[in-house]
Amino acid sequence: MLKGEGKFSVYGSKAVISVPSIVWKDSQYPFKRGEKVEVEIVGEELRIRKIKKRKKEEKKIILVVDDEPRIQELMKEYLSSLNVEIYSAYSGMEAIEVYKKLLANGKKPYLVIMDLNLSGSINDNELIKQMRGEEMDGVKTTREIKRIDPTANIIGFSAFAHLEWGKRLIDAGASSIFGREIGFENFARKIDELISTNSLFKTSPF
Repeated sequence: MLKGEGKFSVYGSKAVISVPSIVWKDSQYPFKRGEKVEVEIVGEELRIRKIKKRKKEEKKIILVVDDEPRIQELMKEYLSSLNVEIYSAYSGMEAIEVYKKLLANGKKPYLVIMDLNLSGSINDNELIKQMRGEEMDGVKTTREIKRIDPTANIIGFSAFAHLEWGKRLIDAGASSIFGREIGFENFARKIDELISTNSLFKTSPF
């Protein structure tokens, strides 16, 4: 038995298969010049099968919600090797608008990566307001996105994941939350795992 793959070229009433090098004198198969075929020879019988082109897998859409431009850049850098299309939102309100727009355009996000502190400030008072839920933090943003789309898949990635604040994100509808201490490389592996298994994470420190 001989098997192989090659290109099928047509010359009038003859066809030449490049692997293995065989002249096939029958034109009963409706192949086109240059098509890829699988060749199998069993004894004196020649079996040829057209190789179907695989459909290009659509990119998964990920919405990253984080107020820090540097974090947004790092997310794009570490997730760039995955088959994803990344959108950014730098505040809770922007995240909600971007999510709505993507839905309206038939581009429902596969995943939303949510930070907790979306204040856009390093001021302690602003951080405290976010923690108390007095402003549009990651918890409120998650709750609103889940109201718009109950099937939204949201995971947290925050330096404050270990606090009660992180637990509130889970309560708001996030499937899991990871602390920044795991690093961006390990986090990217988690995202790759999620995409590969096509399932939700159910991991959190709570």
